[in-house]
Amino acid sequence: MANKQVVLIGAGKIGRGYMADLFSRAGYALTFLEYSPELVEKLNEQGSYTVFMLSRQTGEHSKFRIGGYRAFCTQTQYEQCLEALAETNYATVHVYPGACESIGHMLGDAIRLRRERGNEQPLDILTCVNFQAPAEILRGYALERLPSAEDKAFLDAHVGFVETLIFRNGGIPTPEMLAEDPLCVSVSDNTHWPVDRDAFRGQPPEGIEMDLQDNFAARLCYKVWAGNMTHCGQAFYGRMYGYTYAYEAALNPYIFKNNALAKREASFGICTEYHAPQELLDSSMNSKPKRFDPAAVNTEEKDTLNRIGADPIRKLRRNDRFIGPAILAMKHGRLPYFLARGAAAGFYFTNPDDAAAVEIQAFVREHGIEAAVEKYCQLDLSDEKENLLYQLIVANYYDLSQQDPMDLPYMQ
Repeated sequence: MANKQVVLIGAGKIGRGYMADLFSRAGYALTFLEYSPELVEKLNEQGSYTVFMLSRQTGEHSKFRIGGYRAFCTQTQYEQCLEALAETNYATVHVYPGACESIGHMLGDAIRLRRERGNEQPLDILTCVNFQAPAEILRGYALERLPSAEDKAFLDAHVGFVETLIFRNGGIPTPEMLAEDPLCVSVSDNTHWPVDRDAFRGQPPEGIEMDLQDNFAARLCYKVWAGNMTHCGQAFYGRMYGYTYAYEAALNPYIFKNNALAKREASFGICTEYHAPQELLDSSMNSKPKRFDPAAVNTEEKDTLNRIGADPIRKLRRNDRFIGPAILAMKHGRLPYFLARGAAAGFYFTNPDDAAAVEIQAFVREHGIEAAVEKYCQLDLSDEKENLLYQLIVANYYDLSQQDPMDLPYMQ
């Protein structure tokens, strides 16, 4: 029987505000593995933290505390991290793509330790992230630390890499929340958690509310390339209008139209690629497409566009929110005009506190938008379709510009 403990890799908003909530409510002992030694020290020193949860129905916050956990630093307490992973049946991963290599290597070391100890209990690793193919990425890095055939056979038999979809938003706590508890997190009350039912090596965790689904590659692709893409589009377009909050962008019919049409292009590519009906993909999102309705926008939710659009370098990459579905749409014969337009808006995203946004703006000023699109969207201009996508993004960038057209440079 699986033990009732879970290792939470990453102590950010999803780790502290979602996974810790679900598992602690079900009676699981929590162990956080976190990169930041300062955060680990504060978590252990304080012993608990506050979760502020926003009701989607009332627009009001409730609050509760989570405690009784352990926390170890992946930098300075590596052996303790391996020990925790060597004894659990469940781990959740909620990190950014740049951390996948180090986390995957740590998982590989822990899997080898389990084999050496003869622990043949299943270990199911649930990925709770917003990028493509996390299970494949983490498994590949884990295998780099498992060179022997025996190690690989052990992983195949006893370790599951289980992809999931995350719909609980993590907002920025207000100054009042932080004054009450510097370690607090602010999250929505969404409990819909789709999980790949076919990837488990053991039984799904007892008492955890999850929606076990099949055809998960298509569902994950749709979540990131259609759902997260439109959310990011709100931020990119919204900052162009000078908005601060997501609800302001949601009230703009032009932004709604561009995002809805971009989502249509993405859906076409995904449905065609995976032979998946639109109804199946919509069921993953637990919602159906809705018409523009300003009255339905929650103006009490103060999620910032700077948070949603953060790190535009990552979000403009080839396999991410705009370029990934655009290439897929072109593969199957559709011109991704509105996806290209959303990507173009990303090159106008400004935030002086966001290093990636600052870098992109500086590069555009020095080298021009053409070089910036090629660099940050990672397009192969020798490929006819990718060259066309490149031209679409650049043309949309100029179309979105407030400059006099006579002042714009000619495309090379």
